[in-house]
Amino acid sequence: MADISDIKKIAKELCLMNIANGIIELKEETVSNLDYLYNVISKEKELREKKKANDVYRSSRLPKKVFDETAITAGLRWQLEEIQKIDFKNQKQNIVIVGDVATGKTSLATKIAKEAIERKAVAVYTTEEDLLIAVRQQKSHWNKIMHSDLIVLDELFYLKPTEENMALLYKTVMFLSETRSFIFVTNRSLSEWDKMSVDTHTATTFRQRIMVEGQLIHL
Repeated sequence: MADISDIKKIAKELCLMNIANGIIELKEETVSNLDYLYNVISKEKELREKKKANDVYRSSRLPKKVFDETAITAGLRWQLEEIQKIDFKNQKQNIVIVGDVATGKTSLATKIAKEAIERKAVAVYTTEEDLLIAVRQQKSHWNKIMHSDLIVLDELFYLKPTEENMALLYKTVMFLSETRSFIFVTNRSLSEWDKMSVDTHTATTFRQRIMVEGQLIHL
């Protein structure tokens, strides 16, 4: 008759490490074999999914910021509740967060991205400057961006880009947005975007295209 040590040994060979390491406690139960096995395997699955979400969060580079929801309007609360329903792993949805300094733009973007990770999406945080560096260097940060479902792009148009950077930003975002969602964080109102480049046509087209599948949050 098999005992718990035998089960742990087999679990280790099958890479069921939560069972093998005793994180999931094995004990004699009065329930049926099928019910007991189902409960143990379900717990293993739950712990694996939690670990994966934690790994994705650590890899996302999201800032350690907490959004203060105490002062938001009823309208914004409703909007955030609707955003919580979005399956960023399988749906495309751009969000533009606009607001002055210290209004909670980045912390709100972080909140939305963390909730997306909890629903099994892969999110990554980057600034406009870091995105342009990443696409030019094609190294580890770019690989994370390429394997993401949701990109938080912070400090968009914080500084007026050069004509070269505006062209590269446009091409990069248009390429990535074909199969991914974005959260754009900026202190520039949408009406100002057209003035952010010598080539106003590129800046205007950039704004229009990301808002085709987008919604605006103004803080």
